[in-house]
Amino acid sequence: MPSGISMQTVPTYRLSAFRKFLPNERHITRVESSDILLLMLDGVLRFTEDGVSVELSRGEYYIQQRGLFQDGPEVSECPVYFYLHFGECTWSDEAPALPRRGLFDPDALLPLLRELNNAENENAPRVVKNGLLCTILTRLFRGQARSERDMLVDHMVHLLTQDLQKPPTLAELSSVFHFSENYLIRIFRENMGLTPHVFVNAARIRKAKLLLSTSNITADRVAYECGFSDYAHFYRTFRREIGCTPKEYRQEMLLKKG
Repeated sequence: MPSGISMQTVPTYRLSAFRKFLPNERHITRVESSDILLLMLDGVLRFTEDGVSVELSRGEYYIQQRGLFQDGPEVSECPVYFYLHFGECTWSDEAPALPRRGLFDPDALLPLLRELNNAENENAPRVVKNGLLCTILTRLFRGQARSERDMLVDHMVHLLTQDLQKPPTLAELSSVFHFSENYLIRIFRENMGLTPHVFVNAARIRKAKLLLSTSNITADRVAYECGFSDYAHFYRTFRREIGCTPKEYRQEMLLKKG
């Protein structure tokens, strides 16, 4: 099976849309005549392609190859994604090629996806939609030029910040990525300048500052929402990192707004 689509040929746009699964929904059973780019925005999508299992989550893209049998034997977890059907491309193992599967930044690409969605809904000229398709593929291609290690760290960052109340442990990350805990700590520190543990604490403090300055929820609730074990732990950490108590920080923000 070829590893990706050649960037030397210009594909032809066919259709696109945002898609959200209902609870307990499965991937459709089909053999498509188009190649289909899937861009995951949330949830987990599961399907098989010619019997090979594929599982995708936020920040991953995948190109389903035309002519292959796709099925959904397993239930997906309410995935939200953008799909894009196109044709006239060449599958190839030779560079330059966009890999069948890779990572992307959903927040950075979302404005472009919305623009294409509007063009589809407004029946814009095909040349406009084809231009947007080529721009999306080019963005993905340039993104894959980053090292695999950089993308691994990006994926770790996503998993660590997805749920600050219960971020994955190093053991769980090791199981996901099939690397030792020491290796993951080392490459994370080299790329981010701090360990995963310190990174999570910093993310919790950033979220706490946001909640304290933009909401009226209690400081106890802020501590819970940000994943601290109790208010005392939150209080000590916040004061050490910010130089004032949560209450003092909230009052200072209110004065600045007032």
